Amino acid sequence: MVSKWKGYFLAIVLLLGLLSLQTATGIQAANAKIVGFKDISKHWAKGQIEIAVKKGYVNGFPDGTFRPDAKVTRAQFIKMIVKALGLEHDSEGSLWYTTYVKAVKEAGVYKGDADFAEWHMTADISRRHMAWLAVRGADETLKTVESSGITKEVEINRWPLTATNNMVTRTDEFMREYYEGFLVFEAFNRGVLNGFGGNEIGLERSTTRAQAVTVIERILSLKEGKKLALDKYATSEAELQWLKTNAFTVAPHIFNDPKGSGMKKNYKLENLVFKNSLIHSEVKRIILIDLDDPKDPYRKLLPATSKMTFGYDGKLPNDAYAMYIEYETYTNNGGKQYPGIIDVTTQSYKAPNPYPHHKLIEPFPIETKEKAFRHISSRRPSNAEKRIGTGVMVWAIPNTGYQLYENIGGSKNNPDRNISISFYLSPSFGENISNTIFFGTTTHFGK
Repeated sequence: MVSKWKGYFLAIVLLLGLLSLQTATGIQAANAKIVGFKDISKHWAKGQIEIAVKKGYVNGFPDGTFRPDAKVTRAQFIKMIVKALGLEHDSEGSLWYTTYVKAVKEAGVYKGDADFAEWHMTADISRRHMAWLAVRGADETLKTVESSGITKEVEINRWPLTATNNMVTRTDEFMREYYEGFLVFEAFNRGVLNGFGGNEIGLERSTTRAQAVTVIERILSLKEGKKLALDKYATSEAELQWLKTNAFTVAPHIFNDPKGSGMKKNYKLENLVFKNSLIHSEVKRIILIDLDDPKDPYRKLLPATSKMTFGYDGKLPNDAYAMYIEYETYTNNGGKQYPGIIDVTTQSYKAPNPYPHHKLIEPFPIETKEKAFRHISSRRPSNAEKRIGTGVMVWAIPNTGYQLYENIGGSKNNPDRNISISFYLSPSFGENISNTIFFGTTTHFGK
């Protein structure tokens, strides 16, 4: 009888031992799936990859690799997003990715062929397209064209008035392009994407598996309410490619002051076009350069600060901005009337008396005698004979040391002051074409 019970006891012990061994083996297998990739030990995204695999929205390969630098297709990235965001989807069918494409379309993360061709999901996904999907996945309020703040009809700031009294109806194509630029900007502005140094943002580059999981982890962080670090130079470049200016990112305290009526909401791309029956010119880019930042990626467009002057040989301070304006005059049937030059005027800066010619206390055209930079003060289009072609002019925008006129009337006690910067074509005779590009108020003024 004792021997019988001993047999039962030994059997139970052996069974428990076997179960323990199986459990331990299962844990080791799971850990191997998470951290056992033999090709990521020294990779920059090792931590992100391990987290992503643990969450289950991406896996490695049967040979024990993750292949972090392999390219990601549109379909593969969409599957990762669906899994990471927990979007409902059916089982995979004969064409495995269709269920995931359907899920992101229903969620508004992917807009079908308006984004990229649904039939071409096996193509590598570009950083531009990844940005669109990522931003929509991170913030549900950004899923429509209107979420960018653009409207179908808008009143522009132009003189003389157009035939429709400055009311413009935008095309669907214009609306969509504006929205696409907005999504890319938001991807950088929220820290979802970073650049590759300087102003290189590589929107047409393909995406790797490591980059994809890093972006998705940032999406999830944003959805949890976390704030991400951003690349200010890349964000500035994204804004420049979107709005043709980076002023709102480089100097928000002046151009987009949240305590005032920021200029960004009044800024309209249509005002970069100057056209009448004789001449057609356009401002191509308005690049704001921080003269106090030697790492500013556009600083190379200018000579050293000591080599730039304004007015009567006034010396530029470092604590200022250079507004580098690139323009092109396409046609000019009034060459004798219109020089083809786009010029600038500003309002609301208060000049002291006597005027300190050696100090920058209001915006002023920059000049230089440096031969390599003569183009910044030429103030004429490249084909001076025909008064057409490309041109560059640069204005200094002071950051400190200036005063603005006091508010009057109902705004008398407001702490903000009005600033406007207007661009115009000034003819030798006849009527100016004038567009106000920047208009708003700021609480930042010389003290």
